[in-house]
Amino acid sequence: MGRNWRYLLCYVMFLVLVSGCGGKEKPVYQGLQYPATGKVIPRFQADQVPVSCRVFAHLLVWLPSGSNGQYIARAIEEEARSKGAEMVLLGGTRQAEDDRGLEFTYYGPSHEYICRDKWCGWKFGYQDWSQQGKWVSFGFNEWGNDAARFATPLVVQAAFLRCAD
Repeated sequence: MGRNWRYLLCYVMFLVLVSGCGGKEKPVYQGLQYPATGKVIPRFQADQVPVSCRVFAHLLVWLPSGSNGQYIARAIEEEARSKGAEMVLLGGTRQAEDDRGLEFTYYGPSHEYICRDKWCGWKFGYQDWSQQGKWVSFGFNEWGNDAARFATPLVVQAAFLRCAD
């Protein structure tokens, strides 16, 4: 009987070790969602956002090493359009400590709000954001620019907005 316990113990230890081998599941967006849009307008400063626009999603966008400005713009615009955004407000960019590939991590808000009235800055996801690497220059000149290449993985702050007609 002692031998069976050893086999059982070895089997349990094997299961514990192997159970961590599965891939990390990507986060699933659970916030407000609207019908897909055909075009997304990028903005790089909150005061560039029209008064009628409402923020409905805060997120960090993780991008793989080797990304260029064109890839970054397409990836973010595609995600924004699929969630019904008409505009994307872009914040800071930093070198990511880990290469997660392309990943979108959402941080609310629980209710949409008018950007000009309630925008509090880039405070969401601070625990994740603060653990990243050096700041990276990424703005209007790099957005959509195939020649703007980044050797390291990146993380970008973003917010998705809907604007009243």
